[in-house]
Amino acid sequence: MPTKRETIVGEGDSDLEPVEDLTQPLALRSKRTERQRRRREKRAQAAISSTQNEHREFLDLPLELFTGILYLLRPSDILALSGVNRSLRAFLLANESDIVGRIVQLRYPILERCLIPPVPINEVDPEVRLLLQSPDRSDVVVSPRSVLQNIPLSDNTLHCTCVTCMVRWTALCAAVDFAHWQDHLDNGVPIPTVPRGTSPPWNQDLLARNRRIVLASLSSPLQYARILEAHLDSTMRSIRRHSRNTSDRRPHYRMSDAEMRAGADSFLSQEGPHTVDYPYSRELYYMLEVFLPGRSWIAERQEWVYMAQEQWHEWDLRNLVQRAKARRHEGPHGGRALLTEVDNST
Repeated sequence: MPTKRETIVGEGDSDLEPVEDLTQPLALRSKRTERQRRRREKRAQAAISSTQNEHREFLDLPLELFTGILYLLRPSDILALSGVNRSLRAFLLANESDIVGRIVQLRYPILERCLIPPVPINEVDPEVRLLLQSPDRSDVVVSPRSVLQNIPLSDNTLHCTCVTCMVRWTALCAAVDFAHWQDHLDNGVPIPTVPRGTSPPWNQDLLARNRRIVLASLSSPLQYARILEAHLDSTMRSIRRHSRNTSDRRPHYRMSDAEMRAGADSFLSQEGPHTVDYPYSRELYYMLEVFLPGRSWIAERQEWVYMAQEQWHEWDLRNLVQRAKARRHEGPHGGRALLTEVDNST
């Protein structure tokens, strides 16, 4: 039973208004709390700055210093840098021709003159382009029936397929395929063979991969330089492999360990074995030491002479047009309208 005092207090509580809590936290002012506050602010500011300027250390360098560093890198290093972030990738793509041109000039001036990409089809005269893509072509090109097992089919919608450009295509594809099998050759593992008349899935996949690489090099200087880098690596490994083979009495290129580490092709300017035949079969990889087509050693001048590739490309196109004009007099063979159009345009 409530007491009289409890009854009075209970009756009075119902008439009281809610009490507003005006208590304020005491401000802690000390050297310790000030140090902690400054540390927290510094960490927060660093986090914001890191988020806003993520991976901008390279781009914050002076332009001449930054590009000077890039010129000393390998193409594979540039490819790796392009995947760091969008800003760096955009810079590399915007300056790709200049950067890659300097790298190739420094590291691969010899390989660049031997492994030349086919001319892109959009750089060919439109009228001549029609002849290149016509099924009634009169010059000799690689037929689908005579496809090599280590060379993928070309694409006449993307690059010129004159005789010179087809030789270029074959050389680039052979270089890419040769690089793929270097581990097998170094370790003495036999390269899988493809029985005549068959096309196993593994070889189809490999040819498709090689084809993508070579086609990408037609529009990307960086991808083309990457092929040169891979072929130089294949060449150095092949020279080292054959030089260590005491039963191989052939003359070899002289290559020091320092030259191999440098990653440049300057040592290939010395006299050495000629590239006589193209590696049209993987069986030729075992004895292939240096694949540098399109050059010959002149003993009297003690230097290499390189083939004038552009001159032969233009000659092939002129020859194609002349053959097309001559075929008009042989009677209708399904290409009269096309040839007449080319004749009128010229």
